[in-house]
Amino acid sequence: MNNVVLEIGTEEIPAQYMENALKDLNRLAKKYLEESRIKYKEIKVYGTPRRLILFIFHIREKQENIFQKIKGPAYSIAYNNDSQPQKPALKFAQSTGINVEDLIVEDTEKGKYIFATKSKIGQPTIGILSQISPKIIKNIQFPKSMRWEGKSLRFIRPIRWILALYGKEIIKFNLNGLDSENITYGHRLLAPQKIKISSTQEYFKKLEKNYVIVDPKIRENIIKTDIKQIIKEIGGEKIINEKQLKEIIYLVEYPNAILGKYDKEYLELPKDVLIVVMEKHQKYFPVFKNKDELLPLFIVIINNSKKHASKIREGNENVLRARLEDAKFFYQEDQKIPLEKSVDKLKNVIFQEKLGSLFDKKKRLELLCDYISDSLRVKQKVKKDLLRSAHLCKADLVTEMVKEFPELQGSTGKEYAILSNEKKEVAEAIFEHYLPRFPGDRLPVTKSGMILGIADKVDTIIGCFVMGLAPTGSQDPYGLRRQSRGKIAIILKNNLEISLRDIIQKSLSLYKESVSVELKIDENKVVSQILSFLKQRLKNIFLEDGIRYDIIDAVLAVDNDGDVVDIKNRIKAIEELYNQPIFRKILNSSNRVLNLSKNNEETEIDQSLLKEKAELNLYHSYESIYPRTRKFIFNKEYKKIFKLLGDLCEPVDEFFDQVLVMDKDNNIRKNRIALIKKIGILFNQVADLSKIVSTKERRE
Repeated sequence: MNNVVLEIGTEEIPAQYMENALKDLNRLAKKYLEESRIKYKEIKVYGTPRRLILFIFHIREKQENIFQKIKGPAYSIAYNNDSQPQKPALKFAQSTGINVEDLIVEDTEKGKYIFATKSKIGQPTIGILSQISPKIIKNIQFPKSMRWEGKSLRFIRPIRWILALYGKEIIKFNLNGLDSENITYGHRLLAPQKIKISSTQEYFKKLEKNYVIVDPKIRENIIKTDIKQIIKEIGGEKIINEKQLKEIIYLVEYPNAILGKYDKEYLELPKDVLIVVMEKHQKYFPVFKNKDELLPLFIVIINNSKKHASKIREGNENVLRARLEDAKFFYQEDQKIPLEKSVDKLKNVIFQEKLGSLFDKKKRLELLCDYISDSLRVKQKVKKDLLRSAHLCKADLVTEMVKEFPELQGSTGKEYAILSNEKKEVAEAIFEHYLPRFPGDRLPVTKSGMILGIADKVDTIIGCFVMGLAPTGSQDPYGLRRQSRGKIAIILKNNLEISLRDIIQKSLSLYKESVSVELKIDENKVVSQILSFLKQRLKNIFLEDGIRYDIIDAVLAVDNDGDVVDIKNRIKAIEELYNQPIFRKILNSSNRVLNLSKNNEETEIDQSLLKEKAELNLYHSYESIYPRTRKFIFNKEYKKIFKLLGDLCEPVDEFFDQVLVMDKDNNIRKNRIALIKKIGILFNQVADLSKIVSTKERRE
């Protein structure tokens, strides 16, 4: 058995696309090999900025053979009494490509039938690889792709070479005028010459000898080791931005870490400014003295040999100095204007076409924060700070610092609020209202930050839905899914008991009051759409937490307000009972009730028509339990409700065992159905139990 290597050599691929491209390469290879009946031991994918690599270990020499038995017409139709083949047999033989003499007859449950047996001998693997390799390359998906040099093929970047080897043999194919070969290229600067690969066994060694580390995991380990060693030598804190590291490993083929420095005077700038300049703009790793303090040093990962480190260090230091000098200038200029005076400038910045300016958004946030704080019964002192934060929260968007470094929105507002002698609580909320900014980011800690963050995200979501800018498919240009998850995470984390429906309706009313153009919308439809959108995000969060899908669906089916904390508590109550015998009884009884009454809307009961002992017993049980369930629902004591429902199971079962619901008397029949309809409503107070899969059904 041989190994296979397929290397797609390109111009530099953007780092952010690499991981998904490699996953797609892996998926496509498995798909086409399986369809082609080719077995192998393992598939690995690797990538550098200039190449995507598929490596298949121990691939079989040929396809698996297949044997087919194709069923034809009945023997009585295919042959006459003299066992001579008739037209149906001849046509069947022709369609299967075999001689009529080779047809066989077998007994089946339905009598004698004719069959054609066919075998297909597996073809050599190398020939199949020549066919599927171009398909694999063509079908790799990218968010953006391009054509080049008048060719029809679309790819993320121009393909410059294709290396394809099966052991020592070239897998020959042509892709858009480019022939596959046994030629690759080394590092663009350190070994730009052609490299002939004689066999898959020497592929990795030859590339490494020519300054290309193919495996991204090895590059990552090299970078981490180098950084930790440098930090250890200078006595710094071992802090590495893992997200940045994941990007940098796809920016280099031959990584080396070198230490650079900048003037201490720049440490007077806010720490976040220094970090953003170094990480986001220059792809450097800042060096920390401790968690809260920086050293005037940085680490740059070069795609080169350390022989050239001195000149590279000098160049990077010069570039960083220029960037920090810009930041210093913006910082000094911005301080000449108190943050309060920047608020008025928001009138000149459009939030969204037809939805007014950022100043209009600021006013809506103040009113929405006032509403939410009252709903949560926030203390007046906190509310006062909250409303001040809402007034100032967007002011930093018109500062020179944020114009140049948009990533600093929020942190710049916090810094400038402190410099303008605003209260610490106000400054902190200005920063926190943007949280979480990305998956895994921290959530607001202060009450003001939580409420302002919720209000800001709701306002943006409402505006986009009103303007028909809701996410579709994979497209979400305004990040509404992220903002929705962030808002829900804040509410869940802090157990904020508030209705999403109420907030949505309030926010929508504020839009109608503040927007100059008439919003021609169906308000109820928009509220329903947004609530459904938010509930889907909530469902995804619960699924990621390992909660069963049917329990989530059951609870969401009876929720009309979007009180996510209440939804969480209902789910928790069901989860705790799910594996207990009493819950199985509740499910069985509720299903009996719901199956019979689901199409009936009548709930008026004539007590005089209740004659049977079992139906009277069920009615009295309902009368006893109903007011207590309403009390427990109001108090959100869901475990107590299920205890009552457990007590109701026996009367329900006795009713179905002893009473004929579909009585001949129409009035009695309707009365009994109305009774079980009421019982069904009672069972579904906490969740729609018909959506929950019982433990028995799961096993089956």
